[in-house]
Amino acid sequence: MIVKGGSVAECWIMLLKKMVDDRVSEISPVVVNIKVTEDESGYKNDLEADLNAFLADVGQPCIETTASTIFPESLSHGNKSVFDRFGKVWKYVRNDTKNRNGHYFRRLTAYGDDYGRGINQLDHILNTYNGIPGVRQPVHRRSALIATTFDPTLDHSAQPQRGFPCLQQVCFLPNSDSGTLSLNAIYAMQYLSDRAYGNYVGLVRLGIFMAREMRLEMVELNCVVSVLGMGKMKKLLASEIVGVNGHQEHQVIL
Repeated sequence: MIVKGGSVAECWIMLLKKMVDDRVSEISPVVVNIKVTEDESGYKNDLEADLNAFLADVGQPCIETTASTIFPESLSHGNKSVFDRFGKVWKYVRNDTKNRNGHYFRRLTAYGDDYGRGINQLDHILNTYNGIPGVRQPVHRRSALIATTFDPTLDHSAQPQRGFPCLQQVCFLPNSDSGTLSLNAIYAMQYLSDRAYGNYVGLVRLGIFMAREMRLEMVELNCVVSVLGMGKMKKLLASEIVGVNGHQEHQVIL
């Protein structure tokens, strides 16, 4: 199934409505195309408030917390690099039991750190695309602009439920003719009610950051999900949320 919308809120409510209408608890596969525009939907703030209330009730991280695992927006302002700032707070972040299996931004900026390598994939992508003055010319080969979060040496496990990493990789696709950037993300599993909204927010923010550093404009997020599950939200609450926010015109391609 392909879902297209002009904002995170629009695409998320489309997915919820599809599950409610079809009376299913999962959809496979799903491609979500989110255009990066100013969200003018009249229901965005109310929807996020309702979703955050639900997440608090079921003991799940709020939207902002989930988004920050992919890109820590609060650390990205000012003169210092977001990479440096995150590196300094990582010793505190890693102590959170929710991060015991790993952390997305850490994997993107210090892949293999458990073995002393610590490869900053995002910084490498930026240096590859922009070049390094006096060192090397810019390289725009698209296969060089991919970062992975899955590490088989750590993540191939016999645990019945692991929770990380559902996000497998991100791919940055620049269009030099239009000066724009698209971000593709691949998930093995995603839970709509528990994490998807925050996932999409974090990925959009990551794309905007990378686009700015590459002197481009982020225009869309494409999220490919092998299996999209409902998560902890009960059907009654899902129906109520759809009833309040689901009357807008949406585009869904089956």
